[in-house]
Order: sequence, then C-alpha cells, then structure tokens
Amino acid sequence: MNAPAFVVSAPPHVHSAYSVRRLMFALFASLLPALAAAFWAFGLDALRVAGIAVVSAGAWDLLLQRVFGKPLSLTDGSAAAYGLLFAMLLPATAPWWLIAVGTLVLLLLGKHVYGGLGCNPFNGILIAYAALMLSYPGLMQDFPAPTAEDIMTESAPLVELKDKGPEDAAEAFPLAELFFGSRKVTGALGEISPLAVLAGGIFLIATRTIPWVIPAAFFAGLAALAGLFRFLDPETYASPLFHLLAGGAFLGAFMIAPDWPTSPVTRTGMLCYGLLAGALTFAIRAWSQWPEGTYFGVFLASLATPLLDRLRPTVFGARFTRRRPVRHRPAGV
Repeated sequence: MNAPAFVVSAPPHVHSAYSVRRLMFALFASLLPALAAAFWAFGLDALRVAGIAVVSAGAWDLLLQRVFGKPLSLTDGSAAAYGLLFAMLLPATAPWWLIAVGTLVLLLLGKHVYGGLGCNPFNGILIAYAALMLSYPGLMQDFPAPTAEDIMTESAPLVELKDKGPEDAAEAFPLAELFFGSRKVTGALGEISPLAVLAGGIFLIATRTIPWVIPAAFFAGLAALAGLFRFLDPETYASPLFHLLAGGAFLGAFMIAPDWPTSPVTRTGMLCYGLLAGALTFAIRAWSQWPEGTYFGVFLASLATPLLDRLRPTVFGARFTRRRPVRHRPAGV
C-alpha cells in the first residue's frame, strides 16, 4: 500500500529552526570562555575536571539509553553540553569519582527517569550539585589556593564574606578583579571570571538561544535585596556589586536559570522567576550555612515554574485584551 502523499497533523504548524543539536552546540560554545579563564587560573586541573565531566556524561547517557530502551541520541550534544556546564560548578580539585557520580545523577535523575531530554521537571545539573553538596560538602568546597603571589586570603570571596564580614571581603577582593578575573580569586571553575561568563551569555542572547528577561530579572532581584540590606546594615551586608560579581551569580543567571525545560515560557513568568531566583540567592547567602546560594536559589525558584506558567499564558492564534483573549475568526463565521 502506497504511503499517503498528503498528511495533516495537529496544529499549530510552526517550525522555529532551532534543533536540539543547535541549542546544545550554542550552550557548549558559550562555556568555552569560562573554561579558558579557569584554565588560566588553575592550569591543567581545570581541563581535567571538564574532560572527565564531558566524557563520563556521554558514557552514562549511552548506558542509560540502553537501560531504558531509548534510541541512541548522543549526537544531539546534550550530554557534552550539560557535562561541561556541570563541571563549571565543581572545584579544580574534584576527584574523578566525584565527577562521575555527579554526571550519573545528572543523567539519571535529571533526564532519563522522566522519559528523556525535555521531559524533566527539575534541572538535572542542580539536582547533581545538590546531591554532591549535601553528601560531600568538604570535597565540593575544597577550592585550590589562588596562584597569585600577593594574595590576601586563600578563601573564596563568598567564604571570606561569610567568615570575616563585608569590609575584609571588599579589601581582599576589589570589584575589578572579581569582574575581570584574577589569580587571587578561587572558587568553582565557572566562578573565576564573570566577564568570561558574560561573553558567553551575550552570545546566547544574541543567537536567541536564551531570553534576556531571565538574566536581567535575576540580577535585579539579587541587587535589589542586597542593596536594601546594605542600606539598613552596611557593617553586616556586602554591596550589591559584590554579590553580583562574587561566586556564581553570572553563571547562574546566564547558563543555569534559563534552562529550557525548567524555566517559564511566558514573559511575565520569566520576570517573576528571575526576580525570585535572585532574591533567594541573596537570602541563602546571607542567612544560611552555605556561602553560595545561587544554585540552590535557582533550583528553588524552578519549583514554581508550573505556577508561573499560568500567569497570562499565551493562547496560540489569539490576542489579549485587558479582560479576556479575543480569538480571530474567519470572515462570515
């Protein structure tokens, strides 16, 4: 029997020209400046962590596809992109087995257990980060010593802020060094140079891989709350610029918060999501035992995505008025 020449499928008949491979390639490429900054700061250890993360993520992806009976899809680049992004959350001293366990959790609990790529309600990278941080906090926060000769402290900026207060942290880490990157700064691979992360973020926005609303709202939420408490008690709370430039704020805003399956799809939802993630980041940094709150803040905000998607949802083929959506009808109907 001949196949039908004309097949009608369910509408809407729209093609965006954005394939999974293209999105993942863009994400992978956007992380290369941050990886280069980490290599400049930590040497071959940074490449070791990134390499193990990418290779182990690909191996786990192939194995789990076999286990769950799914077609092999390693060529879509998702395992490599997510593996490299996960490596940006790790210290250069991370042992190989810790990286392999993290990528296993990432692929198993963040992808395959829910049915595959795009079906996950939670960000797999943040699930893996939370699992390792709660299980091996010592290894996850074992940052290498800065390689500069004139360092004032071997602690990461947010650890210095938590332990000694805003004045000592500001003296040890000038804002220019925090932004451009310095061998006086230590932390996770993706936290060394916000400028490098910003370059990758601009690339993602320029290629329309991610929306600009989420990063902008994240920075606004973090800066607003940090500025408010800085005004109320400057001896206890650091400046908004310090909070924006220290730690993983740029990495979380551009690379993690806009995760496609776990972030809202409406403009209003994106705005609320980014503001909430930024505010939670400051709250965790200021009032919890964890010096860095970006990744936990984004994870908690992503739990509200199903609710945020219900804020003024866009109806295909309709335009909104102040009262209700007005559907377009053909003439004469």
